[in-house]
Amino acid sequence: MASSLREYEAILITDPQLNEAAMAELKNQFGEMVTRHGGRVEDSQFLGKRKLSYRIGKFSEGNFLQVKLHLPPAGLDGLKKMANMIEPVVRLLVVSSAGLPVNPQPQLSNQEEGE
Repeated sequence: MASSLREYEAILITDPQLNEAAMAELKNQFGEMVTRHGGRVEDSQFLGKRKLSYRIGKFSEGNFLQVKLHLPPAGLDGLKKMANMIEPVVRLLVVSSAGLPVNPQPQLSNQEEGE
C-alpha cells in the first residue's frame, strides 16, 4: 500500500480573518480528510497572512497553510472536492512534489553572470 502513495504538497489559502485557533482546526480537518482518502500528512506549517497577486472573490489577502502529504492518486480528486467545500478555504493548490529539488537554488540570469 505504501508504495502506491505519491508525494504531494498542498497550499490552502483561507479567509484572512481566521485566527490561530481556527487555522489549527482547519489543519486538523484537512489532515482527517487526507487520512479518509488513504493518505497521511508528513508535515504542515502556517505560512502567515500574505497579500494575493490578484483578488479571489472578495479577498485581496489570505492566510496560507502548507501541507506535505502522501496520498494514492485515486484519492486526490475526492480530497480536492472535499477541501474546496470547507467554507474558509478560498483556494487550494495541490502539486506532485516528486522530482522537485529539495533545496532549490536561485539561478542567475545571463546579465547577472556577466557582471
